[in-house]
Amino acid sequence: MEMHLERTVPEILMLGLAMLLLVLDLLLPRGTRKILGVIAIAGTAVTGISLSLLGKGPALAGLFLVDDVAIFFKWLFVVTAVFIFYMAMSYEERIKAWKGEFYTLIAFAVLAMMLLASCSDLISFYVSLEFMAICLYVLAAFAKDERRSVEAGLKYLITGALASGFLLYGMSFLYGATGTTSFAGMADALRGEADVGAYLLVGLAFTIMGLTFKISSLPFHVWAPDVYQGSPAPVTALLAAGSKAAGFVVMLRILLTALGPVKAEWAAFVALLSGLTMIFGNMAAMPQKDIKRLIAYAGIGSAGYLLMGVAAASTLGAGAIMFYLLAYLFGIVGAFLVIIIFSNAEGTDSIEAYAGLSRRSPLLAGTLFIALLSLVGVPPLAGFIAKFYLIAAAVKEGLIVLAIVGLVMAIVTMYYFLLVIKSVYLREPTSDEPIRLDPVTRAVLYTVNVATLFLGIYPGPVTDWVMLIAGELF
Repeated sequence: MEMHLERTVPEILMLGLAMLLLVLDLLLPRGTRKILGVIAIAGTAVTGISLSLLGKGPALAGLFLVDDVAIFFKWLFVVTAVFIFYMAMSYEERIKAWKGEFYTLIAFAVLAMMLLASCSDLISFYVSLEFMAICLYVLAAFAKDERRSVEAGLKYLITGALASGFLLYGMSFLYGATGTTSFAGMADALRGEADVGAYLLVGLAFTIMGLTFKISSLPFHVWAPDVYQGSPAPVTALLAAGSKAAGFVVMLRILLTALGPVKAEWAAFVALLSGLTMIFGNMAAMPQKDIKRLIAYAGIGSAGYLLMGVAAASTLGAGAIMFYLLAYLFGIVGAFLVIIIFSNAEGTDSIEAYAGLSRRSPLLAGTLFIALLSLVGVPPLAGFIAKFYLIAAAVKEGLIVLAIVGLVMAIVTMYYFLLVIKSVYLREPTSDEPIRLDPVTRAVLYTVNVATLFLGIYPGPVTDWVMLIAGELF
């Protein structure tokens, strides 16, 4: 089988960018390292341009697949990377022992996510997943002078190792049941099978549980609150937007493509995980006092909504997942840009400290308002359309109880996010000093807000596009 290396050009460019950043960090004097962020953004933009020229088909002897699904998710990761690099440039001063490797590790993590989007075999999937995980473990503990950051990295590593064991165990049973590690080969082996053996059932259960770690869903959700709170804010944003999307593209590949012929054996299990995850994440978010920890629990709830689309196992469900992840990206980026700017000014992530933010910076308050309401699913914002399609997919497949749980939990989400918005707009500020924003930051904030509003007001072209792409998974 031919290698078709030309189909891996975006990954090669991202690898080259990571190595360039590593070398430049050694050559540049300490006071000029912010130029690394500019170079990282420019290099990521070039990688994005290369995606437009990418040929489709298998590569690397069948371990790698370039199709419209892969290209969509790679675009998602590239856009995520641009925002994360900008956040990192704004966050440098908060880390005492700052090293330029921060940008390199982000680039390597994004490279691994891009590889995951194209994996078409259990072997390439696992290698790419662990590559991403190692980068994220180090990034979580990057602020080594802060106890919370080191604790976050350690907890992430330990729970990640446990989840990896579950995943490997499940993959070995899937291989034993089908005799192949290829996703397409597994689908062919299972198609027409009247009797599903115990090997396959065990493999399904352990593989799904292992995958829940990356999407911060039950049962491997316990790492998320501590890691989100303790990690540097750009890393938390990367975990929330990038790592979650990478986990779901793999889940779509494995469950819908490789294990699609035995949907009846896993759909109910995924639906149960979806409902429990939504309930736990949203209920646990209610008493939180730290905004990053609050978003962590809300992110667990979001994983439950996304699992609703997986449980539906339909073109509508898969397309809804893609649209949700796109809308979720802009919501998370908007929220974390505000968190970073406010944290730089005040040195805290406490929700109480946000009191009266609207008087100190109307743009920051407005951005947080739009981002949180989009994550809730309030019209006419992008999050509303995303949740509408996910719930519609569940209803269409007869998952009525799950859809009702989703609707009720949306109300709970609105409650705890409105408490933050109430503090921002209705409480008296603890300081009258305005929070000043440079022109570039203002432009980025406006861009995120416009994108969230556009996807909510005029979603048609994007939803049509993702639904067309989703059809390739079946």
